[in-house]
Amino acid sequence: MATACRNILRGHSIMNLNRYSQVLAAKYGHLSENPTAGIIIIGDEILKAQVKDTNSNYICRLLYNCGVKVKKISVVSDEVDRIAEEMVNFSEKYTYVITSGGIGPTHDDVTFEALAKAFNDSLHHHPKLVEVVKTFSSSQDISSPGYKLAYIPMSASLTFGKSQETGEKLFYPCVSVKNVHVFPGSPIFLHKSFGNVYKELFATGRNFVTKEIYLGVREELFADALSAVSKEFSNVTFGSYPTSNHSYYHARVTVESSSEDDTNKAVARFRDLAPENAIVNYDNDPLTDALRKFKAFVAVDKQGPIYEATLTTLKEIYSNPSNVAVCFDGSIESTVLLHLVHVNNLLGAKAKLQAVHLKLENPVADVDEFIKETVVRYDVNLHHLDGSAKAAIENLAVLRPEIETLLLGLKGDKLEGGLWHEFAKSGSIGQIRLISPLTKWSYKDVWNFARSLSLPYCKLYDRGYTSLGSQTDTEPNPNLLKGKIGKQMVYHPAHMLADVKLERAGRIPQDHPEL
Repeated sequence: MATACRNILRGHSIMNLNRYSQVLAAKYGHLSENPTAGIIIIGDEILKAQVKDTNSNYICRLLYNCGVKVKKISVVSDEVDRIAEEMVNFSEKYTYVITSGGIGPTHDDVTFEALAKAFNDSLHHHPKLVEVVKTFSSSQDISSPGYKLAYIPMSASLTFGKSQETGEKLFYPCVSVKNVHVFPGSPIFLHKSFGNVYKELFATGRNFVTKEIYLGVREELFADALSAVSKEFSNVTFGSYPTSNHSYYHARVTVESSSEDDTNKAVARFRDLAPENAIVNYDNDPLTDALRKFKAFVAVDKQGPIYEATLTTLKEIYSNPSNVAVCFDGSIESTVLLHLVHVNNLLGAKAKLQAVHLKLENPVADVDEFIKETVVRYDVNLHHLDGSAKAAIENLAVLRPEIETLLLGLKGDKLEGGLWHEFAKSGSIGQIRLISPLTKWSYKDVWNFARSLSLPYCKLYDRGYTSLGSQTDTEPNPNLLKGKIGKQMVYHPAHMLADVKLERAGRIPQDHPEL
């Protein structure tokens, strides 16, 4: 039915097609499928790997949000015949065709020429686009290269759209012929154009309902269950995506349909058929609604009172948020502490999180990378400090005099003798007060909290490291050695350490004081 309607309406303008499609969807939505799309990426530079294509990913994501199912992505060279051939092919197969690239002023920008050829049309200088080009062109001669942007098929329609941020009309429109819509190739211009007109052109009112299931076993162990449920629910789409380096699961299964009821039934059926204990309780967005998730967790966990007491302590400490910073070094303790501060912020502080990071002479690349990711994830204002710990903190007092309190991620069962422990005992460095909110927590408590709430943590912990320092003093914990694969040592993850007294067994003694 949907195909027949599209064929009947193909001669109408694209805006009329959208209007009729929406009416039909409202009246016969239960009979029709989601609209489809094909994406054509145009440019020799993509095929030669001179430029990486990011536009197709961006377009797919926004179309998916509109309920449009992308069926194919094609990359073609800057050749009129090849582009035109692909446009015709895609136009007959899919509800919408989106092209990106080939609409500039140079000789290899031939998308409009191909568009005209695809639909037996002729080109002309569109009056509105001529006026647009005149505003930035140094020439008023329409035969000059810049006016190629105004030289479009006679039957083309223009959709300028408005900026979602300012409400102003966009500078240059989407040019469409029938169901083919032409967009720029430059990601900056593509995002501005497509990102502001996609709802107007492609909104369906039939969004996809997708659920994800995470499994802690290899694909072959649940493949039969997945095959069985996919046959049972023919109107539901399933996907399976294995991973070898995730902290929480080994495979992710997606369940998708245009009906929430169908999706939920398929998810329930797969859960029934999956091997026992294979499904992992994983949250892929632990920061969203973090306060509610924290409350739900502490209400049922046996260590809940300890976790709640720590949050209460943080609430008191953060009476003036701008005066407090977290000492963040990428460790699991400082990661947990930062998340607790984030949760506390949701109670009403609403202030940008402050943190300090003491730079090491020989930093571990994975730790530094995790610190960068965490700063973005939690929107942290991070201050990097150089030199010894004592000198760095004293210098912080001079550079950031508003910071009066520094929170340390020191837990109760951490071994004595560390430099931060000595500072914590003194309670301050110069004018800066030092507080350790996790002193009643154990090694097990920290990992229980982090993994129960699916917090991201430095991937070194999954390779057997239980205590993080610099390149010169940090190794995997030998007590977590699993075995060898070839010449490579393989370790259990840090959260599996049985004897917590051996937490620092992977740290190499140094002649200088420990930082």
